[in-house]
Amino acid sequence: MIDLKQDAASITHINQRFDDLVGRNREELLSRIKDEPQRVIIQYYLNVLRELCKQGCGCLPINAFSTLEALSRVIMEQSANMLYVGMDSGDNARSLLRSSKKLTESNGKSWAAYLSEQGLQNPAAQARQANGERMLADFDRRWPDVERYPGGKGLFAALGWENNYYAFYAPLCDSVHSFSDDLSNLVSISEVFAESAGVGEQLLMYWEKERRRLATYHYTVAIALRGEAFGRVCSAVDLILDDKEAEGIYADLHSLIDRHEDFDGIRLSEMNAGDLSFENFPIN
Repeated sequence: MIDLKQDAASITHINQRFDDLVGRNREELLSRIKDEPQRVIIQYYLNVLRELCKQGCGCLPINAFSTLEALSRVIMEQSANMLYVGMDSGDNARSLLRSSKKLTESNGKSWAAYLSEQGLQNPAAQARQANGERMLADFDRRWPDVERYPGGKGLFAALGWENNYYAFYAPLCDSVHSFSDDLSNLVSISEVFAESAGVGEQLLMYWEKERRRLATYHYTVAIALRGEAFGRVCSAVDLILDDKEAEGIYADLHSLIDRHEDFDGIRLSEMNAGDLSFENFPIN
């Protein structure tokens, strides 16, 4: 059985423990990062991730699970960014900074080209392109030969997180873009209603519980990736965390993750065998 209220309480407590762990080591971590742009970026990501995870915990008691799914995706991506920037001596930080200048330049150029094709003008488009070109040229003079910052799958692959990309991040992108998975399920359930209102009602109730369970599970994974990213950034500057506390947090996170994965795995086996009964897999 999955008890979502109990899981919500556990996740919130774990997240607070992790915030406390970060708080105790934050200044020492930053003091060991000698590259100034890298230090500024890591400091910012620490703040952003704390804020995002706090908002995620706030979603749990009010059943804001669509918002939680979107937040989980953002937490995973920003954890990946923090780890990538923190895993070397500063080159990756400059790659990230250059990508911002390049994006401004290319966006302005594309916008201006589109307007020109339509016989339209907007001074903001040319200004954006010119500003991007100027910032990019200034950046390249200061730091020549900076590597391109990896995006999407490339970023996760650089961290050894390919499985996390395919298993969690890519599917969660749907929660940011179109909600097509949820809508597809709802349409299929509506077709069942046309045949049997009773069965349709049962499916709808269980699907809603499963949607909440998945959001809770994905959020737990996001917090775990945030934890891994922080631990690896600390290791990169030889900062040793409190092993007992860190291991306790990670053990509790993975215990919760394993319980959800075992639940899903056994349920999938029964479904493949044609013996699935919702009553055997309660979600409360």
